[in-house]
Amino acid sequence: MDRASEELERRSRYLSSLVRRTKLADPPEPEPEPEPEPEREREREREVAAKESGGGEGKGGKLVEEKEVKAAKEKKEKEKEAKVPRGEGGNGEEKKVAVRVRAADMPPALQRRAIRVALEATAAMPRIDSKRLALALKKEFDTTYGPAWHCIVGTSFGSYVTHSLGGFLYFSVDKLYILLFRTAVEPLSYQR
Repeated sequence: MDRASEELERRSRYLSSLVRRTKLADPPEPEPEPEPEPEREREREREVAAKESGGGEGKGGKLVEEKEVKAAKEKKEKEKEAKVPRGEGGNGEEKKVAVRVRAADMPPALQRRAIRVALEATAAMPRIDSKRLALALKKEFDTTYGPAWHCIVGTSFGSYVTHSLGGFLYFSVDKLYILLFRTAVEPLSYQR
């Protein structure tokens, strides 16, 4: 095997293991815009968790309480939907949009930015245009984070890509799937 094939194989194995870990872990979906949770609601969740775990008393009571509070928060986050203002021609109502991160190797701040750009772009379109959405995401990330970002948008597609470390996000907005990834740009060295 030549060096390029070995490197491609190594990156492919890394990506496969990353996707498997992401699927197994199934982390909670990031919100487009995090909103601070009211203190009263947190206290209520603690009280409910304490009652269900026997008042938080006894062996591991506090641990059980914390786990149940965390589980309640995760359940709430999964059920939360992003609200997007309707596009042109809408009557000013807000449309609920389900956003779900399918796989990611990207810092949460970049994930939130990608989701926000996708939501803004889809809200501005009366009818979803996959090409325009892909172009909007690619341009935003190319200008902000440097070159070599790629974006694939559609309702049904297959892909097998190699990405730079920390530059991979696969998410869905309702039934529209978006793959955003970065590749390294290296100058070609000509051998003579």
